[in-house]
Amino acid sequence: MKIILISCFLILPHVLHAQKIDNIHFYTTWSLDKYSENGEYYFPPKKERGDYISLNPDMTFTSKAEGKDSSGTWIFNANGKYIELKSASGDIEKLYIHFLSDKSMIVTYDVDKYRLWHVHYVSKA
Repeated sequence: MKIILISCFLILPHVLHAQKIDNIHFYTTWSLDKYSENGEYYFPPKKERGDYISLNPDMTFTSKAEGKDSSGTWIFNANGKYIELKSASGDIEKLYIHFLSDKSMIVTYDVDKYRLWHVHYVSKA
């Protein structure tokens, strides 16, 4: 019985501070700000400056990555805490959410090349 009570007291603060994320939290344009890995921060190379993802309430998106424009549809999977972008060409990208606020979003792309990097986006909304 003691173990159950202690477990409840240890878990309760984490549950109370858990953020419930809904689609509405993403409706803005997210501009690429920087990358991080192991506490070190890196600014994007010149070809990635100006990259963004714009997530719209009608569940469509537009984006620019390395100078290439893309568009399509998006969904948010609340259980897996990821956004799935499906481009008009059929390509699918998953962005795992690590942090989200009104002005900042930190994600990890589910792509081998970027899996270890945290990608930091900012919003001006």
